[in-house]
Amino acid sequence: MSVLSEKNIYKLSLIEELGRNDLFLLYAPLAGSIVLASAAETEAIENEVARCEKGDCEMEGDEWAGIVDALVADPFRSSNNSKVTDPADFLRMYILPNYICNFACSYCFSARGRSDKALRQEHLKAALDYFINPRRTASRRLALTYLGGGEPTLSWNLLRFGLEYAGQLAETHNFELLTTIVTNGSRITREMVKTFSRHRVRVRVSFEILEDIQRKQRGAYEAVCRGLDLLSQGDVKPMVRSMITPDNVCLMPQMIETLHRRFPYVKEALFDPIISADIFREAEFTQMFYDTYSHVFLQARALAASYGINLKCAPLRNLDMVVERYCTGEFCLTPEGTITICHQVSAPNETGYAHCVYGQIDESGSLIVDCQKFQALVAEHTIYTRPACKDCYIKWNCGGGCMMQNNQYTEQIRDVICKSTRTFSKALLLERLREQFAAEEQTLESYIQQNYPLC
Repeated sequence: MSVLSEKNIYKLSLIEELGRNDLFLLYAPLAGSIVLASAAETEAIENEVARCEKGDCEMEGDEWAGIVDALVADPFRSSNNSKVTDPADFLRMYILPNYICNFACSYCFSARGRSDKALRQEHLKAALDYFINPRRTASRRLALTYLGGGEPTLSWNLLRFGLEYAGQLAETHNFELLTTIVTNGSRITREMVKTFSRHRVRVRVSFEILEDIQRKQRGAYEAVCRGLDLLSQGDVKPMVRSMITPDNVCLMPQMIETLHRRFPYVKEALFDPIISADIFREAEFTQMFYDTYSHVFLQARALAASYGINLKCAPLRNLDMVVERYCTGEFCLTPEGTITICHQVSAPNETGYAHCVYGQIDESGSLIVDCQKFQALVAEHTIYTRPACKDCYIKWNCGGGCMMQNNQYTEQIRDVICKSTRTFSKALLLERLREQFAAEEQTLESYIQQNYPLC
């Protein structure tokens, strides 16, 4: 391990991206810094770090001191590290109103848990009482997310109760509450839109945008279009999340064009690859898919930016985070009245359900949490439990990968996805570097030509 990597500073080659073997991208995830440097500059920075490690660096007047100071940071910057060690410290609560759904999506993670069971109102009330707790001291900003499970709007009376009761609790106890609802968008009514608007609810619609893909993977294209239009007319600006599969991975720019033309009020979209052990069984096919996804996503992102659309994905989001685990775990209330660490494992007949549950509402109506089990759960699937993470430059951002992904895929497929995540993340870092130069009214290429000419 080099002196730089020991300080969590990673030297990334730019041969493939820029055709230069004498230039490197120095990435310091804990400091949130990206620096372009030549081979000689990289050596000088490494020497400076080594001297400082020995305690004999002279920071004042040293030409490399400022750069080293920007690259070296204390682990876990408090503003970015979201690690949770006690369930009572979660700032977001996930709520699954039911297991009922009017769709049969081809890639649904919860299809195995489908039933007609819905969350009891008294269980929702007990969980909200626990979560919106006046004894909290760390933060007065809390978030609620209603999602599936099934389709939340099919339990409208329960959902409306939750919005109203949580709003009352937040006002009484002086909390700022942000509420999000994830829906397939097919059952939106004017009454719902009015309620969403009154409670300032953010609505995320799962939608494939292109009619033929929506019909193939989800269905009810016209109904979702009507739902999106209703939301926009009611002053609710919906976000769209599309799952990227082999069927639409090459169509992301077309999806953005359609979003801009047909749904101009949508200014935020999320395009993430699907998690499916049925689809990704062979390493070669998986590699081809992820390589295509990375390349086409960047094209779609540039097009989206030109239309004023913020196109996001999980690796892009993760670059702004410092984590030991892909997610902090979740405080997720299921229709069973239990608390699970992941909303994708929420029903008794789903694999791993018993293992993922660490709390429940008892017969007296009290929410009981097993803190020891929670701590054991969040100790799984971290950068410390997977050997492949040890020397990986993106580990502090990806946190070892999603628990669901790790549980579903073989080690071979996980290795392919890890490699693709590194490559894609480097492309995103290079994109950020280009944006930094653009802010200074120059291009990366012109800067390189001026400061690092080949001859």
